[in-house]
Amino acid sequence: MAIAPMPGRKRRSGSEAAAAEFIEGATSPTRVIRASDSNAARKQPAMIRFAPELLARVDQAARRRGISRSAWIAFTLSKALDDER
Repeated sequence: MAIAPMPGRKRRSGSEAAAAEFIEGATSPTRVIRASDSNAARKQPAMIRFAPELLARVDQAARRRGISRSAWIAFTLSKALDDER
């Protein structure tokens, strides 16, 4: 499943360009995934616990960008890891 903006939502904040770039990159793979490579296409589920206040802030940030909570968390973690390089 590709990461995509929720329909009907407008982007509002300054970091929207980075989020849009991340989403666009996720929807245009650099290689074709064949049926035999289906395990490579699957994402690994992870159980993460958040304080209710933090989770509410995550939900607000995702809603502002018109993406799912999971997509926002993946984007934010990816950006943070890229910034460490």
